[in-house]
Amino acid sequence: VQFVAMATPEDLKANAEFIKLADAYVEVPAGKNSNNYANVDIITSVAKEYNVDAVWPGWGHASENPALPTALTEMGIKFIGPTAPVMSVLGDKIAANILAQTAKVPSIPWSGSWG
Repeated sequence: VQFVAMATPEDLKANAEFIKLADAYVEVPAGKNSNNYANVDIITSVAKEYNVDAVWPGWGHASENPALPTALTEMGIKFIGPTAPVMSVLGDKIAANILAQTAKVPSIPWSGSWG
């Protein structure tokens, strides 16, 4: 298994540990996450350029965006994480709570009222 990481100039300057652990890295634009780690177009472009078999998005950022597993699936690349429909439900707190209750996961029921 080869590990290709995306790294911002800030990551490189900080000599981030994940870069040291990677077999290769791709420098991505600096700044807010929509410029890099949360940008589905950049992630899929890097995945295609490096001919990867799978993408693990880490925590937060694009790992919460159902567009990423959808785009990767269309490219024939495995997404290591929940499917887009599951991600959509889990991104909606009310739907996630209803899903948890349906699965008999202990949870606090939502009353449908804010007050």
